Amino acid sequence: MYFKIGGMVGAIAIFLSNGSAFAQDAQRYITVGHDKLGNSVALDTKTIKGTTYKLYGMYGDGIFETTFDASCSESRLFRNHIAIYSSEGQLLQEDKEKGEIPFVANSSPGKGMKIVCQKIGALGW
Repeated sequence: MYFKIGGMVGAIAIFLSNGSAFAQDAQRYITVGHDKLGNSVALDTKTIKGTTYKLYGMYGDGIFETTFDASCSESRLFRNHIAIYSSEGQLLQEDKEKGEIPFVANSSPGKGMKIVCQKIGALGW
C-alpha cells in the first residue's frame, strides 16, 4: 500500500501544482476549485463509487485526501475521512470523524458533489 500511495501522491502533486497530468491521468482528475494559496483541488473520477468520492489538494510538500458521501436527492453532503500524506506517500495524519457538512454549490466539495450526482443521474436540485 505504501508504494501504491507514494506513486499516486507524486502523480496527484504534479497535477495539482501545475495543472498538467500524464496522458493516462488526463481524464482522471478534474479541478473543482482552489485553496487559499491558489493550488488546485481535484476530484478523482476513478475512485467514485456510487455517491462516494475523493478530493485531493496540496498540503505542504504532500497532499490531503478527503472522502465525501453525497445525498443527491436531499442536497446533503457528508465528510467521511481526511488523510494527509507526505510527498513519499507516507500517511502523516488521519481523521476518521464522520459528519454532515453544509452543501455549498460553489465550494470544491459542492462542485465535486454536482459532478458525482450528474454522473449517476440523481440531481436533487
